[in-house]
Amino acid sequence: MRLHIVSDGHADIEYNDWTPPALDPDVVVICAGDMLAPATLALPWMRKHYPDSRIIYVPGNHDYYSFWNRKKPDAGTKTSWEEQKERAPIIASMLGIHFLDDAEVAIDGVRILGGTLWTDFSCRPPYLDFRSAARTAERSMNDYKAIKTGRGRSRDRINVGRTIDAHRATVNFLERKLCETFDGDTIVVTHHPATPNSLLDWNPERPTAFRDLDFCYASATLDRLFSGEGLGGSFVPPSIWVHGHVHKSRDYVIENTRVIANPRGYPLLRAPKAPRENPDFDPRFVIELEPRPTPGFRF
Repeated sequence: MRLHIVSDGHADIEYNDWTPPALDPDVVVICAGDMLAPATLALPWMRKHYPDSRIIYVPGNHDYYSFWNRKKPDAGTKTSWEEQKERAPIIASMLGIHFLDDAEVAIDGVRILGGTLWTDFSCRPPYLDFRSAARTAERSMNDYKAIKTGRGRSRDRINVGRTIDAHRATVNFLERKLCETFDGDTIVVTHHPATPNSLLDWNPERPTAFRDLDFCYASATLDRLFSGEGLGGSFVPPSIWVHGHVHKSRDYVIENTRVIANPRGYPLLRAPKAPRENPDFDPRFVIELEPRPTPGFRF
């Protein structure tokens, strides 16, 4: 199976729209979210630009963003967390896209598990306790301003309690599924990384030397999803773990799992042909998934 991995296109940002190059129709597109906000607009964008491909889409944080477009009041950008949870899977189904929000799909004998995996705020500097980190996040991160709940009014903002609950739901889903017997390879797709190793300035010599807002970008308590420690004897690690959110390309191995990110990210300036914050983004990035050998008896 050949896989095109992509995320964080952010085509709604000024001077950041783009046209992906054509792919062979047999290549499966795996998108780790944030291609255009919100998800109900991102999904038609994906189908338009990958017309013949099988598409996996996992929602990112921007897939829930709501904003009022004065020039285009009917643009579909004013929304809520609940509306995206309800409507995005319906639109995806109509477009033939596999929308994985704590869900799974099997393609050509490969199981793909997907969920946003909001962070648990564990990548904190030592001077921040959880409550302080939560207050900092709600004050500093656009997620807690741009994602609306309920009636979608300016004061109806999502809070840390809601994203922590969503984090736990995704972790529970992944733990359960990774311990189920499956005869084939498993790919996990999340928007947020499941390991601090993907953080922008992560240093293997100082693995817990986190910066101020690192806790909003990755989690540091999920080693068991790679090793299976404490999860039971039937655990099989994912062959590949795809993520986005951190706007830097990643390709490394943890335990027996290859971790990959290919995010497009933002322009450094809001101007035509501006330099990119991730110059390593590859719009033609395709990998080959080699079948994992079936375990045999040991004598």
